[in-house]
Amino acid sequence: MGNHFNLKSLTFYAVAITSVVTLFSVVTAYGEANLKAAQKIDGRYQIPAQDLPGCLKSDQLVLLVQQSGIYLTGSLLVADTIETLGKRATERPSMTGNWENQRLTLQGEASYLPKCQGTVKVQGTIAEQTLNGTLSLSSAPGEIPFTAQYEASQPKAAEH
Repeated sequence: MGNHFNLKSLTFYAVAITSVVTLFSVVTAYGEANLKAAQKIDGRYQIPAQDLPGCLKSDQLVLLVQQSGIYLTGSLLVADTIETLGKRATERPSMTGNWENQRLTLQGEASYLPKCQGTVKVQGTIAEQTLNGTLSLSSAPGEIPFTAQYEASQPKAAEH
């Protein structure tokens, strides 16, 4: 039987393992220093009744936002319909958008606003659980400024 541990093989494996460990350490250090997760903004935002465009009149609205990194989906509902339409709006959001540079943009159909037709667009910034933004409807001229407050979600009751 020959020598199982020759110097060339041991050197090769030592260099290979050291290279992999070094590369892994460098990539891990870079990721921890430079890659940051997007701020968590998903949830419900109450938009108070105010001078909203035509079809909304003075209805209080709720903006439902779901987040996956910088990608957003959401729905805009009249607050009175949140109990009946909330689950469907969460499962089938009517708007898509993104969260970049501390700015939220959502756009899509006004399908959960029974008196409105066309598209709706919501833009704004979020600071300390307050959304300052604008709302625009294709069926109404101009952008309407608003301030919405984050609403803590209600705990789900245990099902039996």
